[in-house]
Formats: sequence, structure tokens, C-alpha cells
Amino acid sequence: MKRDFSTQTTLLLAAAILVVVNLIGLNVFGRLDLTDDRVYSLSNASKEIVENLEDPIAITAFFSADLPAQFASNRRFLKDKLDDYRAYGGQNVAYQFVDPGEDEELRGEAGRLGIPPIQIQVIESDNVQLKNAYMGVAIEYENNRETIPVVEDLSSLEYDLTSAIRRLTREEKPIAGFWTDHGEPNPMQDMPTLQQNLSTNYEVQIVTDADLQGATPPDVLLIVAPTDTIPDSHLQALDSYIMDGGRVGFLLNRVAANLQAGQASELDIGIDPLLATYGIVLSPNLIMDEESSVVTVQQRQGFFNISQQMQYPLFPVATRFNSDNQMVSRLQNLMFYFVSSVDTSAILPDGVIRESLIYSSPQSGLQQGFFMLQPTQTTATLSGGPYVLGATFTGSFPSAYTPGRTSVPTRLVVVGDGDFINESILPPSGGNAQFGLNLVDWLAQDDALLSIRSKSIAPRTLRDVSEGMRPVIKYGNMIGPLLIVVLFGLLRWRKRRSRQIVVL
Repeated sequence: MKRDFSTQTTLLLAAAILVVVNLIGLNVFGRLDLTDDRVYSLSNASKEIVENLEDPIAITAFFSADLPAQFASNRRFLKDKLDDYRAYGGQNVAYQFVDPGEDEELRGEAGRLGIPPIQIQVIESDNVQLKNAYMGVAIEYENNRETIPVVEDLSSLEYDLTSAIRRLTREEKPIAGFWTDHGEPNPMQDMPTLQQNLSTNYEVQIVTDADLQGATPPDVLLIVAPTDTIPDSHLQALDSYIMDGGRVGFLLNRVAANLQAGQASELDIGIDPLLATYGIVLSPNLIMDEESSVVTVQQRQGFFNISQQMQYPLFPVATRFNSDNQMVSRLQNLMFYFVSSVDTSAILPDGVIRESLIYSSPQSGLQQGFFMLQPTQTTATLSGGPYVLGATFTGSFPSAYTPGRTSVPTRLVVVGDGDFINESILPPSGGNAQFGLNLVDWLAQDDALLSIRSKSIAPRTLRDVSEGMRPVIKYGNMIGPLLIVVLFGLLRWRKRRSRQIVVL
């Protein structure tokens, strides 16, 4: 009788293949990441930074053991990221996980590195208890050190790690300057979130016209909502700065509006002729959009004043962005506080390229000449959109003061609202603070950080279905897999039965 070894041979062959695949996996790194933002894979910028390390970098993760499930996933995600850094950095990247536990020496070391214990809730013996835990990272390069005190936001983990490595390996930080002396808001007081986030990768400074002509002018200059007339000598210093390759973000109010007073008028700070030389024109209008924020108004009902929230079209919420520009491609929305449009019909100088960034919705209109600000009186027709609310200008710009002179290739950004990053006016929610950071990175040509910061981890929600379809999907998920297994078994049985040899 002949024994059939086909089944045993198949099993042995499958086992051998698995062993070989695992051996290859131990020595050859690879990853299949199907997420939109490739959040589980290192960006090219991170790979380039660790591949070009000149000296070894040591990473110590202070992570408590036996963390609850929601925190244990942070540890796994961090370990996967560090595996990626080591795979591309080779011998120049080394990491270890340390559990301080009750070890006083390790706890003291974590404290010296700026990694504090945090309190988390754990369930023990059916009781909710508070427990101290460590979830921080220390990165050391040569004699310098950077720390991530708590690993919380997984979507920003790669950005935090790569930024820290970049700071350690870079000789000096670039300078991000805020122009002053013309009624601009104070970034330290009115833009604390933006200022603090910028300070991790930039030297943030208050800049005057004299600084623009000094020995160390800022790498990037932000001009945010000036309200006073800018002297001609200051404009000349600004023009000279741009001619030398200075990169500027113009966040300007073309209309001065006061909602409480219900008044608005065109604002002329004297910068329009300079901008027009560069091909930049902000229209003296206010955009109204069906997609907008709400305001609280008092309405009279009988003997009482009733507070009521209503949409206010003059506070547009932009949700349409240029998908080809990394500065805005990943933004979900931007809130504006009275915004003017960029005139895209303005003639551009030779060699200058304009790229639209932010758009209002198609259901948007504008006010121009005479402005009605009262929420109950904003009756303009919301049609005629979309309008361009922000744009970039790149190339060599002609000087407004020196005939025949052109700048070295540089970058400019203009947005028709100077208040959208002012936290004393608008809360730092949505994409406003994110856009401010992206804008500086783009101007500084730091596309590496920009590409990493654009990543996000967003939950995948199911599409809404009708009430009648829901039980079909529910029971289909419950019974469907069982039916597939039964069907497969029947087909397998029929196939084997058809192969049987009947011996008479």
C-alpha cells in the first residue's frame, strides 16, 4: 500500500518557508504601510537625518512596565519608531527601554533629565487607583541632550523625535523674527502657543528695521497685523532685506473692523505700493462665507434680552486648500477674523510665480466700500466664490527703491488676515497654530520638518447607512464568516469525495 505524504510535505514546506522568512526579517528591514499619511513609517526627512549622523546618538526611553492598555500601545508605537531609526541609522543609533519602577537611582536620573512621573488610572482588585508612571524619552548626542517628557500624542511622535535629533546635530538655530514698532501684537503675550512651538526649532526674536540691516538679520520675518503707518525708511529696510534673500510672511489686515462698535473702514499702513512692486495686492474688502464661525448676539423678546448663537459670515472658516502645497495640504480648517482676498489678477513681475493656498467656499461673497458688520444685518448674497485668502510668491523680485535691482530667489507669503494667529482674538484651535508653524517652516525652506508635522493619526469612521441596512450589515458580520467556513468545508469535502477510488 502506497502512503500519501503530500499533506505532511506541504506542512513541512510551509514551516520551512516561515522559518526562512523570519530569518530574512531579522536581517533585512522592511515595512508595508498602507495609511494615507504613512504614520507607521519614517519620512524621508527622518531617514536622511539619521543616515547622515556623524557620531552615535543614544536614546533612552524611561517607560514603566505593566501599563494599562491605552498606554502600553504608546510603548509599542515608540519601540516601532525607534526600530525604524536604528534600521536607517545603523550603528549610529542605539536605544534602550528602562523601567524606573522603585529604583531610586533610575527615578533620580529621569528627574535630572526632565522626565517627571505622571499619574495614570489603573484598575486593581476592581478598584480604580492612581499610579505613578514614566513615559518619557531622553536623547543624547555628543555632550548635548534633548528630552521628550511624556509620549502622549502619537501623531507628533516622529516630529518630536526628529526635531530633537535635528536640534542636537545642528550648529545653531535659524532666527524667526517678528517685526515691531508699527502697532503689531506682541508674540510673547498675544501668540504664546505659536511662539513656544517655534522656539523649539527657531530662535524667536523681536525685530526692528535696524535689525533687518544688522550683521545677523532673521532668516524668516513675520509681519503680523501692523496698525500704524510704516515709515518710508522702514519700508526701505524691508525692501533691502528681501533683495538680499530675506523671506517674509505678510499677515495683514486690509480693513480695520470692530465688531463691538459695528464699524469698519479701509486700513492704509503705507505698505501697499511696496507689495504691488512684488506683484502682491490685497483687496480692500471683507469676505463673507456660508462656512463660518458663530457669534453670540442679544435679541429682544418681550421684556427680556435672550442670548442666541448664530452664524456670522464675516468670520469665515476655510476648508479648501491647495493640496499640492505641504504648508496647507493636511489642514482641516482655518478660522479667520475678518479676512480680505488676494487679488489674483494683479500683474506679476518677470520671474515671479504666484500659488494660491487658501480658498473661501463657492458660497461666499464680499463687502467692499461700505461695510455692514452687525450679525443681524449681514445680508449680502453669498455667491461669487471661491476667493483666494492666502498665497505664496516665489522668485526674484524687483526692488521698490533701487531701479534695476532684483532680489536673489526668495519666498514670500501673504494672508489677508493678521489676527487669525492672535490668541487674544481667536483661540488656538483648528489649524490656525499649525498653519503658523508650517508657514515659518516653508519660508525657512525647512521642508523636512514640514513634511513630518503634516502627518496625522485620524480614526476611520464608517459611512452612514440607512436604518434598514444596519441590521443586514450587523447580522451579515455575525453569520457571514460562519457561512464562509461551512461553504469552504463543503467544497473541500466534495472535492475529496470526487477523488476517491472505489475498489470493487
